[in-house]
Amino acid sequence: MAIPGKAIRLGRIFRQSSGRTVIIALDHGRRRGSIKGLENFAKTVEKLLDADVDAFMITPAMLEKNYNLFAGRTSVIARIDGTGTVKGPDETDDRLISSVYRALKLGADAVSVMLWIGSKREADNLEKVAIVAEDCFDNGVPLLVEVLPSPPYLKDKYSWENVAYGSRIAAELGADIVKTFYTGSIDSFKLVIERVPVPIVVLGGPKKESLEEFLKMIYESVRAGGRGVAIGRNVFQNPNPVGVANALAAIVHKEASVEEALELIKN
Repeated sequence: MAIPGKAIRLGRIFRQSSGRTVIIALDHGRRRGSIKGLENFAKTVEKLLDADVDAFMITPAMLEKNYNLFAGRTSVIARIDGTGTVKGPDETDDRLISSVYRALKLGADAVSVMLWIGSKREADNLEKVAIVAEDCFDNGVPLLVEVLPSPPYLKDKYSWENVAYGSRIAAELGADIVKTFYTGSIDSFKLVIERVPVPIVVLGGPKKESLEEFLKMIYESVRAGGRGVAIGRNVFQNPNPVGVANALAAIVHKEASVEEALELIKN
């Protein structure tokens, strides 16, 4: 039976007209500090609120500091883990930094956590996901799990077998949405979609050199059955972040071609 609270909140994240979503991830500061494009967080948000996007992923602390920007304008997904920093001893040691309760109190529609599947911290990660999933169930809050196949036990983070493996485990533990890698082809990504009973959105990762190749990846993921994107650096580190966000929305919601999407960025 559907949980009304989850259904209503998911309905604010996934657009009714397409059943898909464009999420802009701005949660990088918790692991990377002040990176390019997020030096002035509020200024970046103000720009991107003019784009045709559905939700933003940010930490609860940044939501608390900037709630006035989001109120009445967009959905927010609160990132509630983040103890593994890129300069620390182990970025897979990703423990909770906040709670479902705090995210709800701040007005978030969902929470998100990482799953470094295949890492030496795998058991800790899985336990964290399960505990948060239980809390989300009790409060009617959707859970997005970011699935990252990781060494030493899963060396190829892009293989469909590893992506499907981690994504299915996340769903089995209670994920309502999975954010993960695109596996490189429509056929291979379809194999992932078939094996995972919750919506999958693709991540962008480090900023791509070729904008055309980046948009092609998004286009193919949608063709394969993906339910959207959760993209950060490839949007906010571009000289035209609003244009890129609108291009993503055109592909995700209107099934625009890569060429049509590129024109939106040029204009």
